[in-house]
Amino acid sequence: MKKKYMILLGALSLASSTFAQTWIWYPGDYEIWLGNQMNNRRTERGAFFPPFWKTDSHYVVVEFSKQLNLSEPEEIFIAAEGKYNVKLDGKLQFGMPETMLLPAGKHSLNIKVWNQATPPTIYVKGKTVNSDSSWRVTYEDKEWIDESGKASDTSATIYMDAGYWNFDGATQRPSRFSLMREPQQPVTKTEQSEGGILYDFGKETFGFITLKNLSGKGKIEIYYGESPEEAKDKAYCETLDKLLLEPGQVTDLAIRSTSPLSNSENEYALENSKAFRYVYVTHDPGVRIGEVFMQYEYLPEEYRGSFRCNDEELNRIWEVGAYTMHLTTREFFIDGIKRDRWVWSGDAIQSYLMNYYLFFDNESVKRTIWLLRGKDPVTSHSNTMGLTKKSPPKKKFSLSAD
Repeated sequence: MKKKYMILLGALSLASSTFAQTWIWYPGDYEIWLGNQMNNRRTERGAFFPPFWKTDSHYVVVEFSKQLNLSEPEEIFIAAEGKYNVKLDGKLQFGMPETMLLPAGKHSLNIKVWNQATPPTIYVKGKTVNSDSSWRVTYEDKEWIDESGKASDTSATIYMDAGYWNFDGATQRPSRFSLMREPQQPVTKTEQSEGGILYDFGKETFGFITLKNLSGKGKIEIYYGESPEEAKDKAYCETLDKLLLEPGQVTDLAIRSTSPLSNSENEYALENSKAFRYVYVTHDPGVRIGEVFMQYEYLPEEYRGSFRCNDEELNRIWEVGAYTMHLTTREFFIDGIKRDRWVWSGDAIQSYLMNYYLFFDNESVKRTIWLLRGKDPVTSHSNTMGLTKKSPPKKKFSLSAD
């Protein structure tokens, strides 16, 4: 069974082609790490709400290897996320070389990376030697030593084809990935009798509320809603933020994070994105807010599917569905943008199918499968649906009178 899993996962690592250099990693590691970042953004009324299923992590030591046959000497550039060493034909090189001259002929190149915080990744660029899916990777870091004291150059574990996505530049480090942002203004701004201001962004959306031209000192409260009634329901609305404005800085009271006001316009963007259409903002008398807008957050997608007919209601249904699909297509396919914001397996399956009609984004499908599958050993199915174990037969008892 494990061998079948490895074959399946190897296929998902897209080893069918090679191309110009790109950042590579142990297949599934980056996807699991990135998924952990996303799954732990959920809040309920300002409280952190992590997933309640088994959470895996990346391998902290990964070895990358490539068999070379060079017709002429070649210099390569090496970058890594983590602490690393380099072996050429089994011989350790000094330090952590950023450049290296490879002699002509057949050679074995091995790069081993340790990174506890983010997935070990590498980027190699040369004339013909480039990091891509043709590299082999293993998480096994055990080496046997022969009678002469020499460590072996071959690990006993299974090698797999390297994983990758679209980080094709040396400075485009995978751990720094973020979705795209685009400023958007509210369509209306209405002062309320309760004392706050209600902002309507015109449709359900997702992003970071941003406050501009802040001054003064005091608390700021931000309430989110799908309707004006929800946003103004300070006691029961699903999501909210509370801030403390002080001269030159803002403290997010939920996560206890203090940030300086950026640029000359005293601007502050919330650290955690939210789903909303309406935003209700209140503040202490000593606070001044010049402008409230949002930074819409999204994954760039190409719309490959379309629909149009003579029934405008059907056309509108299609448009709403396509927009909703885009909102929930993020680092992974998520269940919804408002509450859970999690990768649920049932929702993901539906997203795979609709994605084929709308975006045909295979990479998002693969990332989501990697995250849901997790690491060996697989002890439970995705999202708390555990592996069933056959229970022993219950003993039968009978009551009788002697």
